[in-house]
Amino acid sequence: MSKQEEGKVITDIPPRLDRVPITRWHYYIFILGSGLFLEGFTVSIAGTQLGTIEKLLHLSTIEALAVTPIFLIGELFGAVILGYLADNKGRKTLFLTSLAIIMTGDVLVGILFIVHGLNYALFVTLRAITGFGVGGEFGASIAALQEFTPAKIRGLFTGTGNAVLFDLGTVVASLVAALLLSLLPTSLAVGTAFLVGVVIAAAIYVGRIGLPESPRYLLSKGRVEEAEKIAESVEKHATEKGLKLEPVQPIELDFSKGSEAGGYRRLFGEYKKRLILAWTLNFTETWPYYSAFSVISLALTKVFDFPGSKVALFLAAMTGAGVLGVFVMSWALDIIGRRPTITLSYGLGGIISIIIGLIVTAISFSAFLVLLVLMYFFVYAAAGVLYPQIGEMFPTKARGSAMGTAVGFGRLGGIIAPFALASFVGKISGLLPIFVITGIVMLIGAFAEIVLGPELAKKSLEEAAKIS
Repeated sequence: MSKQEEGKVITDIPPRLDRVPITRWHYYIFILGSGLFLEGFTVSIAGTQLGTIEKLLHLSTIEALAVTPIFLIGELFGAVILGYLADNKGRKTLFLTSLAIIMTGDVLVGILFIVHGLNYALFVTLRAITGFGVGGEFGASIAALQEFTPAKIRGLFTGTGNAVLFDLGTVVASLVAALLLSLLPTSLAVGTAFLVGVVIAAAIYVGRIGLPESPRYLLSKGRVEEAEKIAESVEKHATEKGLKLEPVQPIELDFSKGSEAGGYRRLFGEYKKRLILAWTLNFTETWPYYSAFSVISLALTKVFDFPGSKVALFLAAMTGAGVLGVFVMSWALDIIGRRPTITLSYGLGGIISIIIGLIVTAISFSAFLVLLVLMYFFVYAAAGVLYPQIGEMFPTKARGSAMGTAVGFGRLGGIIAPFALASFVGKISGLLPIFVITGIVMLIGAFAEIVLGPELAKKSLEEAAKIS
């Protein structure tokens, strides 16, 4: 039941979406999150082969370290611009647009590597284009996953839908890179690895064509009848199984000018503290996350003389531990709450990083690898648990924009980290500042959550977005 007048909507659609138990349909919308699998693959397919690409294109250490930051610059602009468009043109439109951009960048990189037609400037330009598409994916995909998911399990569903799929993408990228490098000539192997990403993107694109628009987004645009039809189709999946749906009370949503309207003006005004928290959590998470695929990758080859194929396999193992971390901590989001889970993920990741830096010269290489895996259990967990909270903190009409600015600002962590740490990469003594600085950065994230983090577990998105 919905009633619309003068920019306000009295509707029971959001409560109805929150009461529906998880059905097969909800797992189908994980196709929305499949883009995050692609993003994990796309980010990592260059990082895991960075040592090899460095040799193929005859790069200096600084040029090699710049590959990931330049990708993230593209991601920064894509997150802000496409996140804004997700709030104005719809989640589904951006799902398809962002995938098309990703495919364009990766197919050109793949082909040009194979035909030996790639130089450094063209390579990083195409990676920035791909990054632009990846940035747009974050805002649209996470916003849509949250807007379809019942409140009581939104932390687990969104956390795993986001980070687990992303992390699995990085694992698959590492394994694909290692396999192809062992089977094919180097240029052909590297190019083919990028083309595997294009095939994945094309499959996801086809799957997304039949996905519905978010009912909450449709309500924000006054398209009440369309939202009603989609809500009814979601409920039908439960009622056809004989599940009883309890009655709910309608709520009033205000989409009039100066309320849900206002976009960035409202974000930087009423929601300023929450926006600062979102930016801080993203920055302090991407610093260690992207360091793994640039600084740590090069440190393993340059300091410990690890061959490229073994680096890829180790990063796959490290990511596997991260996937487990995301499952555990995403489950904790709905059990012990957002604030303690996020604080623990950032805090323990930071503490372990500092310990590694302080003792790295006194332990064996095997012990160093074990501690890295343990550290990234929490680093990857942090990457999963921050996004459910970020999306919950903002209203529907500004959720994509908020996610976009947070993701965009956060990518500065991944952009700055490789250059800030580059001078320490070539020697084992340099690992102390690398890990101590990284640990301090993560502890800043934990502190920000303690000071600014709202507790939003099991609240409806409409209730969570209210500033108390």
